Parts: sequence; structure tokens; C-alpha cells
Amino acid sequence: MGNSGENIRISVVVPVYNAGRYVVECVRSLMRQTLSKGIEYIFVDDCSTDESLRLIRETVVAYPHRKHQVRILESSVNEGSAKARQRGMDAARGEFVIHCDADDWVEPEMYGNMLGVADTTGADIVCTPYFLETGKKTKVVAFPTLDFPLLNDMPIDTLHCSLCMKLIRRSVVEDAGIRFFEGVNCWEDAGLIFRLVISTRRIVVYNKPFYHYRKEDATSLTTARMDRVLADHLLFVEKMDEWFETRTEERKLYAPFIDFVKFTAKIKMMRGRRRDVERWRSTWPETNRHVMSYRNIPFFYRVCFLFADRLPLWLVKALASVF
Repeated sequence: MGNSGENIRISVVVPVYNAGRYVVECVRSLMRQTLSKGIEYIFVDDCSTDESLRLIRETVVAYPHRKHQVRILESSVNEGSAKARQRGMDAARGEFVIHCDADDWVEPEMYGNMLGVADTTGADIVCTPYFLETGKKTKVVAFPTLDFPLLNDMPIDTLHCSLCMKLIRRSVVEDAGIRFFEGVNCWEDAGLIFRLVISTRRIVVYNKPFYHYRKEDATSLTTARMDRVLADHLLFVEKMDEWFETRTEERKLYAPFIDFVKFTAKIKMMRGRRRDVERWRSTWPETNRHVMSYRNIPFFYRVCFLFADRLPLWLVKALASVF
């Protein structure tokens, strides 16, 4: 598999880890793309312990015309999604690159249409809305306008930060020397996107959904999982600070974004059974005074955080115990 002499326009990177329950649906949707030439699929298995690899190989066999477009990279140890995505990016040969998670699926015309938009507009990044699949219903999550926001106004959410709905010109990533933050496996896509937004403003929003994002019920997250997510978010901030360290002008220009990310990163300290108001207050306390300017956080929660920062600690703890 995978040694094609054709001109590759798009590389689709698919990180895989124990996705056996859904991966067949994902692979079929990729193999059924209307874009027949100029595309490659790079599956990066992060040392799965289930039948993911076998299922991928068996499914691809049913599409012999795609065989030369498929590469499967295997890892001997589990290193996390950031490492898997980076390995796929390093192996990519396409003019553009896009990611697809192994538990999601895409519409047949997705990559052909996005490539057409990129060619027509000269965009470095083409973004689309997506279908949110909760298991109970399907909902379209769309951009409020056709103008992608400037970094200081950009939310840290799936719509704006997911790599799976963004076709990216690979040369922009390479010319800027942008790589995934090592060890950050939650928000790993945001780490790439915020630096790409700084590197280019040739971003086009194509207001048609193609990607089906399967979302886990947030209420089902365990305390241990929330702790891992919090740790990842805090590491993200550390890596972000390191990146801005030698970029004084950018640090000043994007100070509102930096403060917003820091504030958002520590929010999970105030959730769940291990709610820690004192830790939340003492972690980047300078960001708390800007809470009412964080328009990407609902107004009600901004007010709650404002009270949590300014009311006496004993009162905040008493109120928190009620919720």
C-alpha cells in the first residue's frame, strides 16, 4: 500500500487508538470520497490493543482502486494523539493536509469540495461547519459569519480549533516551523491552529457541513478523565508561554487571547468533586480581573467567576457546595 506516482493534493491523517467500534464506518466514508485522484490516506495506529488495525486493512481491501493511496503507520508504544498526528503530518506529501478522527465519518464530497474552494480562493486554510452526533440527534454547528475571527476573538472550541474541519496548506505549517506541542493530547489541535492563525490570514469559511463529529456525553466524564484533561490544559499553557517567549511583539498583540486561554485552562479546577477554589484563585490570578471581557464564555458563568474571585473564600466555598 501507499506508493503512488500521482500528484498528491490532499493528505488525510487519521490517528487511531482502540477505535474498533467505529473505525469501519470512518474508513468506508474516506474510501468513498468523490475525489478519486490526488489524495492519500495516512492511518497512524498509536499501539491499539483492539482490532482497529485488522479492521482498517480488511475494509481497505474492498476498495482496490484506493490501495495505492493508503499508508498505515504503526507505533510500538502508545504515545498519545499529539504524537500520532505529528507523525502523520511528517509523513504527509500532499499540498494540503487535513485530519479525520477514527471514530467520526465524512460526507463523500468533503475533500473534493474543500479543495475546489482552496483552488478558487487561494486560501491557506478552508474551514467548514460540522454535524454534531450525540447518538440521540444530529445538529449542525455553524460559523456565525463567513469571516474567521481574529485570534483575540477566537473561541477555544471544536468549530474554530478542530483540525478535522480544516484543509490546511502544508507549506504554511512547514514554513512557520509549527509542530504539535509534545505531550498535549487535549487541545493539541488548538495548539496548531492558534499559531496558524498568526501565520496567515488567508482563511476561508465554506459554510457547508461535511464532517460528522461523534461527541462523548460530557456528563459521563470520570473524575480521573477530568484530571487528565486539566493536566493537559495546564501543560498547553506552559507550551504556549514557551512559544511566545521569544516573540515579544506577538505576546503583546495577542495578550487578550493568552489571558483567555489561561483562564479557560483552569476552569476544570472549579468542576466536579475535586473543586478547588483556592487553587483556581492562585493560578494565573491576573486573568480573573478580565473575566467580563471573555465574550466566548456565557455571561452567566462570567458573573459566577467574578463572584468566585471577589467574594470571601468561605462564602464562595459555601455557595459552591450547593451546586
